Amino acid sequence: MITRLQLGASRLEALDANVLQKFLDKTWIHYGDSKPVQVHTGSHFMELIRKHSISYIINTILKRLWRIIKNTNTSEFEIDEIYRRTNFCDFYYQKGDRLPFDDNSINFIFSEHFFEHLFLDEALSLLLECHRILIPSGVIRTCVPDADLRTYEPPEPIGFPDIRLAFTDPIKHKTRWSVYSLGEAIKISGFDALPLRYCNKEGEFIKVDPSNIASEYEGCPELELIFDMTYIRRIDNSLIVDGIKK
Repeated sequence: MITRLQLGASRLEALDANVLQKFLDKTWIHYGDSKPVQVHTGSHFMELIRKHSISYIINTILKRLWRIIKNTNTSEFEIDEIYRRTNFCDFYYQKGDRLPFDDNSINFIFSEHFFEHLFLDEALSLLLECHRILIPSGVIRTCVPDADLRTYEPPEPIGFPDIRLAFTDPIKHKTRWSVYSLGEAIKISGFDALPLRYCNKEGEFIKVDPSNIASEYEGCPELELIFDMTYIRRIDNSLIVDGIKK
């Protein structure tokens, strides 16, 4: 029985082994893009040089190379086996689309670096759908780039990942989130918003351990997933906000 939903899942074979194990449970369904991981080169590399420090460029290149290496070292048979053991569906969301789940049927929704690829009206429409399908006390955990307020690395460049990319391109970032805008969008959609990782207006990077605010999650059936955040790949450079359906 499916009770957990991942929105915007990346290629599963690119995940670390310990993270992948958490997602192999068939109580999950993963909505994402089954295309191989793409690496931006050429003009995008020149854009990186123009807009960022050398350390940022090196870090970006190393991350992308590591993803290529992991994909290269995974055989076609192993990739097929990973997908055989999971519920994975190609997913493209448009405003007004209805998720194929009954009301009050999902315990937990997780989304990592997906909502920045939607325009604000699309994001609100999808958040409302998430509210519809979550059970009372269910949680949506949303991770996005802290585009403008982050102080642990340079703000996200305008038009990321390449200002020349059309806004119809699926990899284009279409909404620049902060804790204030994402928190408000989650509230508008009917949830209580609990920020867990964020930079505030004063430039402080705030980290909240969910176990320290356990009373906020009273009644949620997925406390293990809520208190264990090790499956979040970009936990130290993301804006993370939980939405609780009361």
